[in-house]
Amino acid sequence: MSNNVRKSLAFITLVILLISVIFVNANSKEDNFKNKDVVLDKDTRLFSEDINNLSAWVAYWDLNSDKEIRTLDKELKNICYFAANFNSNNELVMPEKLINYYDKTKSSSYNKYITIVNDKINSDGSSLLKDTNLLKSLLSNEDLRSKHIKEIINLAVKYDFDGIEIDYEQIKDDMKLWEDYILFINELYQECKKEGLKLRVLLEPNVPFDKLSFDKGPTYVIMCYNLHGGFSKPGEKANPKFIMSLMEKTSKIPGNKDFAIATGGFNWASNGKTTPVSEIEANRILKEYGVKVKRDDESQSLFFNYKDENNIEHEVWYADKVTLNSWMKVITEKGYNISIWRLGGNLFQ
Repeated sequence: MSNNVRKSLAFITLVILLISVIFVNANSKEDNFKNKDVVLDKDTRLFSEDINNLSAWVAYWDLNSDKEIRTLDKELKNICYFAANFNSNNELVMPEKLINYYDKTKSSSYNKYITIVNDKINSDGSSLLKDTNLLKSLLSNEDLRSKHIKEIINLAVKYDFDGIEIDYEQIKDDMKLWEDYILFINELYQECKKEGLKLRVLLEPNVPFDKLSFDKGPTYVIMCYNLHGGFSKPGEKANPKFIMSLMEKTSKIPGNKDFAIATGGFNWASNGKTTPVSEIEANRILKEYGVKVKRDDESQSLFFNYKDENNIEHEVWYADKVTLNSWMKVITEKGYNISIWRLGGNLFQ
C-alpha cells in the first residue's frame, strides 16, 4: 500500500473519530439540557412553595383564563365562578356566559364555587350594584332568609357546584343588617353541610370587625386590596402594612381564613378619570408610549407615567408576579391561605 493511500486512510479514520466524538458530546449535552428542563419543570412554581390551597376567581365578563389556569396548574385548588346576581324580581340568576363556561370546565379537577353577589340587573338593562336594600328584602326575617337559602342551595345543586361563595358588600355600619346577615350565613352553612357543599364568605376591609362576632364553619375570605383606586390618589392596591393590619383586625374570626389579593391595577388620568388596568394592558401602554417602569420598594408594585396623544398625563400602578409573591409571603408566613382576584389579563411570568 502506498504512503499516499495510508495517509488518506488515516485522515478518513481521524475524521470519522472526530465526528463520532462530536456526535456523542452533542447527545450528552442534549441529554443534560433535557435533564435540567425536567428538574426545572418539577421544582419551579409560579408562586411560593408555602401556598398549598390557592383559590382564584374567573369573571363572566372576561373568561379568557384557560392559559392562566394551565400555568397555575396544581397550585390551583379552587375556582370561584363570578357571579350569580339578581333580576328585577329579586330572583337569583347566572349569566349565560358563565353557564356556558362552567359547562366547558366542570370536569376540571379543582373545586368549583358559584359566587353570589348583591347586584341587581333589571330587565331594562339598568343595574344596582352592591344593593343593600336587596339584602334587607332577602334577609330581614327567618322566613325570607329560609327562602333565599333554599334558592341558593337549589342553584348550586342544579349545576353540581362543589361549593357556594357569598359576596354581599357595602353593609358598612348597618348593625341591624349585619345581625341578619350573620344569621343568614350561619343558617346557610348548616344547609350546605346537609348537601355536602363548601361555603366561603367574602368580607371587605371596611367591615366593623371589632363589633361583630362570626361563627366557626365557613371559610372567611378577607379582601386585601383597593388600598388605592378610583376613590383615591394614585398608588398600590396593597402593601405589607395594609395586609398585616387586616390580619390583625380579623384575628378573632374563627376557623379557616383566606386573604385575597388582587392582580392588575389602575390608570389615573389628570382629567380626573380612573380606569382599571390589567398587567397585559399596562405592558401594552408601556410599549406604545415607550416609557420606563419602576418598582415601588414597599409594595413591590410596578408604576409608570406617560402623556397620551391628547396631552393628558397618566399615572399607572399595577401588580405582576413579583408583586403578588411579595404579598403572598406576608400572608403565608402567618399560615393563611390565599385567593387571587382575578384571572384574566395576567402574564404570570
